[in-house]
Amino acid sequence: MKKVSYARFVERYLTDAVLGFFALLSFFSFIAPLVFTFNDMAQHTVDALEYGIILLFLLEYVSGFLLAKNKLRFLTDGRRVIDLLIITSALIAFIPLVPDVLRHSPVFRLIRVGRIALLGARSSLALNIDNNTVNTAENQGITKLKVQLLGPSGKEFQVISWEQGLNRIRSGEPDWLFISGLDESRLTSITDALRVPVSAVQGLFQSVSPGFDTLEHFSTFFVRYPMPMLPGERLIRTPILLVGTPENVVVLSREQTDLDEKVQLRLASIDTNTPKIVRATLALVSEIMSAYTHVATSIEVALTQLEITQRQMGDEAFLAHTFLLRADILNARGSLKHLKSVIRDLSSGKIIIASASHSDRELFRYLADDANDLYDNIDDLRESLQSLVELRLNVSSFQMNRVMRLLALLTALALIPATIGGLLGMNITDAPWPATLSQVAFGVGVGMTLSLYVFAIKGWLR
Repeated sequence: MKKVSYARFVERYLTDAVLGFFALLSFFSFIAPLVFTFNDMAQHTVDALEYGIILLFLLEYVSGFLLAKNKLRFLTDGRRVIDLLIITSALIAFIPLVPDVLRHSPVFRLIRVGRIALLGARSSLALNIDNNTVNTAENQGITKLKVQLLGPSGKEFQVISWEQGLNRIRSGEPDWLFISGLDESRLTSITDALRVPVSAVQGLFQSVSPGFDTLEHFSTFFVRYPMPMLPGERLIRTPILLVGTPENVVVLSREQTDLDEKVQLRLASIDTNTPKIVRATLALVSEIMSAYTHVATSIEVALTQLEITQRQMGDEAFLAHTFLLRADILNARGSLKHLKSVIRDLSSGKIIIASASHSDRELFRYLADDANDLYDNIDDLRESLQSLVELRLNVSSFQMNRVMRLLALLTALALIPATIGGLLGMNITDAPWPATLSQVAFGVGVGMTLSLYVFAIKGWLR
């Protein structure tokens, strides 16, 4: 455990930017003896600095290797290969079997030049690594098809085959199905069974905005379900499409998520006297609402953390962080804006669900109130983030004004001795006036002090 903690400590401070700085410093230490003539002590100091830098590279390489989960990928990474070549080329000079005469041979000088070239490459790599780093973590859902049918009790799902699901839809019996891991090759089969056009469900595989469409004998409800949002992660949403006909309600998902399990748990808390299609639809919408509630909580935590740490962040890092957070807020806000309108229409009866009575629609009315509150909460978070950005910009502008005032102060103070020196000349000996150097210096000091006092009472020093 101590080794791991030490390794994490090293990785925390010996970042790519720090190593790039030391690589650039080593490059200059190689060029310096070619420009200046050093005595033995100075040359030993430069050599010690160079090998101290190599030691830092070695320390960081070992620490990174200990912390790497995939050792082979670590060893074959291009950046790590450069580090290993830098370390190896430097350690060749310490081989005991190599005589001192050979250490100064052209071969070893060529190796040193090669090491310096590698250090230069490492330095340029460190400059670009922050700009080229992309979060490659993808939410790749399992593509295995899973078809679930709401059982007769209306409390749990039954896993059935794809063909059984199609037959249940064709039979005309009122059913509620949840199909996850659906691919485009199966769209024709499902649309034929539902007797709806393929264009009605193609939105599941295209970048479309959330929406609700009602046609002659079917309705579609497209929404994006948010995946669990861990601290420091971006908001990831997966498309969910609900297709409702007079006989069936079918939920389609490209990826396998935890939504079906959550819906099943939610069903147990809903009155069993409610028609099962209404119960399942209510459970689905409730769980999507619950997921966005967790998203709002995660965003609020991230915003609070940003307010605490923003003083330690540079302007560029702060603006980049707030840009990503603002994008997540806008995505969640857009989905909730549509979701609350759909829930409102469900509660008012504009969107009709088979077997739903007026009392059943009351269940959606309470959910509609929660959706409005959640939307207002997300909107408040957006305004809070905007206020934080404006505060940062105002502070940066104020600090820039202070810098400009300081430059004006220094320029004005430097102007006094420069003007007097230009008028009196560099040497006052044999000058046609009786002023001495001490008197001139005193006059300059008085002028600068008075000017400084004027700046102080004007408030330019605050």
